Order: sequence, then structure tokens, then C-alpha cells
Amino acid sequence: MHRPVMRTRLLVAAGTIAALVGLTTQIASAAPTSAPRSAPTSPHAAAPQSTPRAAAQANTEAAAQAAQPTPPAPRNSASPIKHVVEVMLENHSFDNLFGNFPGADGIPAGTKLQNPKATYDSAPDVSPVWASPNEGDVYAGIDNSRAAVQMSMDYAPHQGYLMDHYTMVPNNGMASITEFGPQFTPNQQYLAGNYALEDRNFQPAIAPTQPNVMYALNADAHGWMYNNLNPDDTRPWNSIFDELADHGRTGKVYYGVPRSHLTGTIWEKIVPPDLADLSTADQFFTDVSAGSLPDFSFLRPGVDYSGEPEEDLGNPDAWIGQIVDAVAKSPYWDSTAVFVTYDEGGGFWDHVSPRVVHPYGYGERTPTMIVSPYVRRGVFHQETTNMSILSFMQNQWGLPPLNSLNAQQNNLSDAFDFHQTPLPAPQMPVAPADTLAFRGGQDTSHAPIPKQNTPATFYLEANGSGLTLDASANGPVTLTIVPPKGVAVPANFPATVDLTAGWASFTTTFTRPGFYRIKAEGPDGSVGWQTVDVGVNASTLPTP
Repeated sequence: MHRPVMRTRLLVAAGTIAALVGLTTQIASAAPTSAPRSAPTSPHAAAPQSTPRAAAQANTEAAAQAAQPTPPAPRNSASPIKHVVEVMLENHSFDNLFGNFPGADGIPAGTKLQNPKATYDSAPDVSPVWASPNEGDVYAGIDNSRAAVQMSMDYAPHQGYLMDHYTMVPNNGMASITEFGPQFTPNQQYLAGNYALEDRNFQPAIAPTQPNVMYALNADAHGWMYNNLNPDDTRPWNSIFDELADHGRTGKVYYGVPRSHLTGTIWEKIVPPDLADLSTADQFFTDVSAGSLPDFSFLRPGVDYSGEPEEDLGNPDAWIGQIVDAVAKSPYWDSTAVFVTYDEGGGFWDHVSPRVVHPYGYGERTPTMIVSPYVRRGVFHQETTNMSILSFMQNQWGLPPLNSLNAQQNNLSDAFDFHQTPLPAPQMPVAPADTLAFRGGQDTSHAPIPKQNTPATFYLEANGSGLTLDASANGPVTLTIVPPKGVAVPANFPATVDLTAGWASFTTTFTRPGFYRIKAEGPDGSVGWQTVDVGVNASTLPTP
């Protein structure tokens, strides 16, 4: 792997928006300049519960108490952690996926939020709703822009974020407080229960995907809170990949899309100029098998595997199973820490108020699982962000922080015990050789969003663990569907289809609106899920 001596580059993706800077500066100035700083005596002690409005102040105080960064530890040249693997999925808050996880600060009993119908007329408050078996994610229209999420979080001077206006954002309604039980993410629930789950991990910025990914890798987003590039920015980036190379270490981005899809994107700005360290998800599995895994591996999913609405939660969870299973069955298990993270909350409600740490954040809590022989099993209650993984590597490997925000992060030392009896390697509940992705054609497009009473054609693609076509997959695929309660299975929905060279297709017609969850089970244990949205929007979601 080519490593130039210095790899500081320019990124056309930064800048500032006057209106947003004004708003966030006002918020920052209204926040307390200091807060009590006392860490819990045990990182796994029970965390306090809280409610969206009545306990906003308690949330703020609890966040401040949990915010104590781990004191800098002596550089551990003898650390058993030689490799860090971070897999970043998308767009779900902590409460959205782990709201009832045992021992975690989950959804408080009796939580009520404003009714989406309470605009011009009164309406009774609503409670979070648990997704039914036909709903493996919500519809695609949920708004996770910075402006929408700031409105949802509802900042009050001297109180912090009240976390109580999510249902009032026009596009979000009850979708924002639809929660998903453990049956939708069996691999992540298994990892959380057998290793460690962070329940105070906050997204670095109140912003959509790109800024939060940049914070995770650079501890900086150059003030650009959007998913597109800022053509006016010429400032250099100092990424974790620069730092690793400058200290004789290796890092690589593995992306679950064709390499050509990344040409001209932000990713070419934070990896080496020769692009040798920007690769595919296929290459990750090759590197694990070949014994050439870099010190830091950062994995990003492809279409149908991120978990972002409208994508079903099933396929990304299965991909997590494939990744962790590959590491667990390799010689790397004894020297690796795997982090399963989410970039941001995606517009979904979370009940815990974040602290105001910098002009753009923190934002909502997002799930993070830590998987390693040396992690302390249980729920880790100290405040963290995805930038904490940078601090963890820096602390383990004797590297300096990238900037002052990086230096403030909890380095996760208390989440590990390098003297404990190593935990056994995981036995993943779902780790098929292939997954089955639902497409809109023989390409990487999303599955169709059908109109009522109009035939819709779905394509099935058999994907290997690297999320590329497995053309050797042939044979029958069994299809099952869970329709909305009280609705019959579509009359022309097929029970089976045949895979040929990795592809199959079927056509069906949905005569009633609602969510329909399809499961496909194919050759050699291949499996895939798709939640079909037929005529669902914010006004048709369940309300009292």
C-alpha cells in the first residue's frame, strides 16, 4: 500500500451558511458556558430515565455528568488492539432501534409527544409506536435536514433541547416516533447483548450524512452542513488517514458500491492522492482472508444496505453479520475492535438532550456497538460520539489528536479491560453467504415504490458479502409477504421465483395502501427483505 510522507489535501466540501451560523451561534451563546463534570463511578452503572419535556433539564445535567472524557492514559505501545474496523450504517436514532434494550437509557414509560394533527385544532398527545411485522422501515419522505432536526429538537434557552417537536415536522409525523423492536435487527441486538452497547453516543453535528461522516473521520466538517459539496472551500483536510500514514500506519475505506461511483466525490479528498486506499467492500473480505487488513478499516454500505428509509432494516443487519463473522473466523479476532455505528439519527426521535459542544452540535444519540475480546460486556453509559473512535485509536497507538474537538472526546478506555479473560468470538444469528437485494431493474437502483392498483416489477439480485452480484447463484427463491393488518396478500403475489445467474424478477399489484414486508429465501441460505410503501405519507401514518 503506497504511503506518501505527507497527505494533506484540499476538499471542495466546506464553507459556512450565514443563517445557520447565526442560529447555532445564538444557541451556543444561550447554553451554559460550563457544566458539572463528574464521570459515573462505573461505566456500566444504570443510567437515569428521562422524558421529552418535563425532564429536559435533567437530561442536560445527566449529559453533562456523563460527558467527562476519559483522562488521557499512558500511550499503550503494548496494546493488544492492532486493528480497528468501523462499519457505519445510516439514519437511525438510539431510541429508534434500542428503545427497549435491557439496562439502557431507553424510551421512558408514559412518554407523550404532540399529535401531528394538532396544528389548528387540538388533538390528544401521542406515544411512540412500535413497528408492526409488515413495517421494516418507514417511508422515504422523512426529513433529516439540519433545519428540520433543529426544529424537532426544540431548543429552549437555559434548558437545552426539549426533544419534543419531532411529530410536528410536516413530512415526519408519526414516522419520527415509529420504533423498531429487536426482531428487525437480530445481529445488532446479539452484538449489543454479548459485547457492549453505547447508550450515550451522540452524532457529532445536527446535520445529515456527509457532515457527520466527515466529523467521524476528520473531527471537522469545515462548517458545511449539507450532503453536497461546497465549491468555494479550499481549506486542507487533515484526516485520520493522513495521520495514520504520517505515523507509518495503514487505513482504507471500503465502500459497497462500484469504485467508479466514487469518482469526483468527497471520498477522493480524504484518502491518499493515488486512491489506493479507497476500495470496495469486496476487497475488505479479500484482505481479511489474505491477512492484509490495514490498521483501520472504514466500511460504508451500498444501495439497499444502509438502513436509510425507505431501505428495510433486514439487509444491512445481515451485512453486519457477514462482516463480523468474517473477522471472528479469522486470525484477526484476537487483535481487533469492531465498531458498528450510525452516521446520524435520520429524523427519528430520541429522548435524550445532547450538550451544545460546538456551533453545529452535538445532535441526537445514535447506536454504537463495540465488539472485541477485550470490551467490557454491558451497556456503556459515558458520553461518546463517533469521533471517540478516533481518540481510541490515537490512545492505543500513540497518535496525537487531529484538533481540539478530537482532543475533547472520550477515548473509550473505560469500555475495555485488557486484563480480562478474552470474550469468545461471536456466533452471528444471520450471516448468509449471499443476501438478496430488491431492485428496480438489473442495476443498483432502489426497488420501486408502487402506486395503488398499478403493477410493479421487482428484481432480486443475489449479492455476495462484498455487495456485488454473485452470478453463480441459481435456483428457486421462496417469497413470503406480510401485508397491513386486515389486508389480504395481493392476489397475484408469487410464492416462488427462480434465480438465474444471480437475478430473478416478479410482478405484483397492490390494491390497498400501507406497508408490505417481503422476505426472500433462496439457494444456500441466501435471504433478503424489502418493505414496500404503497401510498404512505405523513398524513396516512397511524395516528389516534
